[in-house]
Amino acid sequence: MDRSATQDWRSCLRDRSRAANQLRRAAGRRPILGSGPPEGRPPPTVSAPKGSHIRELGVAGLAIIDAVRVEFGLGLTVLTGETGAGKSLLVDALALARGGRGDSGAVRAGSDRLRVDLQISSQGRDQIAVREVYAEGRSVARIDDELVTIGRLAGEIGPLIDIHGQHDQQRLGDPARQRELLDRWSKAEGHRAEVASLIQQRGALHEELQGLGGDDARRLALLEVARTERDDLEAADVREGEEAELKEELRRASNSERISALQDELREALNEDRSGLRARAASAERIARELARLDGDATTLQERVSALSIEIDDLGREAAGLTPFAGGSRSLGELEDRLALLLALQRRFRTDEAGLLVALTRAREEVERLDGAEERRTAITQQLTALNARIGEAATALRTVRRAGAATLTSAVNAALTALDLPPTFAIPLAPRGGTDGDPLVEGVPCAVDQGGGDDVSFMFAPNAGEPAGPLAKIASGGELSRVSLAIEEALSDASEARTLVFDEIDAGLGGRAGETLGRSLRRISAQHQVLCVTHLPQVAAQADIHLRVSKREVDGRTLTQVQRLTDEERVVELAAMLAGEGAGSGATAAANELLANARRGR
Repeated sequence: MDRSATQDWRSCLRDRSRAANQLRRAAGRRPILGSGPPEGRPPPTVSAPKGSHIRELGVAGLAIIDAVRVEFGLGLTVLTGETGAGKSLLVDALALARGGRGDSGAVRAGSDRLRVDLQISSQGRDQIAVREVYAEGRSVARIDDELVTIGRLAGEIGPLIDIHGQHDQQRLGDPARQRELLDRWSKAEGHRAEVASLIQQRGALHEELQGLGGDDARRLALLEVARTERDDLEAADVREGEEAELKEELRRASNSERISALQDELREALNEDRSGLRARAASAERIARELARLDGDATTLQERVSALSIEIDDLGREAAGLTPFAGGSRSLGELEDRLALLLALQRRFRTDEAGLLVALTRAREEVERLDGAEERRTAITQQLTALNARIGEAATALRTVRRAGAATLTSAVNAALTALDLPPTFAIPLAPRGGTDGDPLVEGVPCAVDQGGGDDVSFMFAPNAGEPAGPLAKIASGGELSRVSLAIEEALSDASEARTLVFDEIDAGLGGRAGETLGRSLRRISAQHQVLCVTHLPQVAAQADIHLRVSKREVDGRTLTQVQRLTDEERVVELAAMLAGEGAGSGATAAANELLANARRGR
């Protein structure tokens, strides 16, 4: 691929408007980085699944991916290639586009961001979802050029795409996950939500009951504390701003003698007959007036001296009228006692002056609440009795739906297991959770019901004839777990809202024969869903409608990932290499042709 084309595409990815237009024009044209129909070969004729499907994925700046664009079709698409070429990076890109967690550590060295553009056809219209993760950690999402939150991206695009990998197989052993899958199959979400809502209401009532003080002795003790706090605060009669007023009064009262002395000194300084400022100012005014009469240039000075004399005269009269300081209505001791009381209350309630007023309001409310607690406790107890009855009814309805769903899901999974050459020994027993007196009655028996209901769900499997069934996670080997997981996914596919299912190396640990049955299972699922599968098994790859090869090469000292859609001839070469390694001989080529022929006959 020429480098200028790569740069053109990379620039396109960085401009969301151009990217959107590029994605919309892409249908029917072979892309630079190979994902359109190979030249000379029409696209496979696969019926469109109901709902949505991925049309195109663009990725730039993600780990070893500089810039690639991949077109996807309907049916089963496989991605093959050497380990480390970047197959799972494309799955990671899909996860980002559906609202998954972004990691700035995935940004390609030398890039300021990674970018994923996803064109998805949903309900008769195309949507463009864009996700950017910057090297400094910031993440941006858009849908059809509108800036959206990651939560909204996950809410709108996430439900359209399900991604399954080896981690999901491990999660399959989690009882909570098993119960979730059973509820999805049984369409029990509404019943489960009702139980959860009732349990939340019960929890709120228990919390309120506990807040009322429990038994009478504890309630009375709390009531006594609240009354004491209320009475003490009411007796203190705290006013906002009083603390500052007290401190000012105390400051003046503690300096009363000094204030009186200074008043006398000021009166004397201003009003002394011979040496006071008033007398001296009057003398200066007479002199200035005589000077101005003899020297016209001194007129301005005379005016200023006259003004000063008037001002000093006013000051003298004001000083003469000062009232001797006699203190306020309260003595120094009374002021000190009042301030000490306010500060002690602040320490006691761990607040400031304004907080004391809040504490008074709270204490009054607490007294009122605890005074009427007995009546409220009786009312809550009656509500809890009625609520427990409703919880029991809702949990019984949930169990009934689950029981029916467990039977039909068991049959569907066992049918899929048979097709995968595994014994049809899958089972889903429901274990009612035991309770004690006072717990809700579920089918007439006390049951410890939580927000998920009153049943423990366990996926059981017996891989070996004559051996008892055990929990799936403990009894199945890695390869068996992969196939059982796929059987469950195949059974659940009809109940899945997501129309695109992505499987990332779920064939780990499988051999050729098991891989062939797994590939056929993926093909069956692809009749109802768009299926994308990362695989290392030629037996799986042979079943594909579209075969994409992911490879890497070095350009100017940097590793680059490329994606190429294979022609029929190229598929034979790829499958032969998967069977026997690079440079495979005629025997591997013949085996590859046979795999493809068998896959076509099985369609």
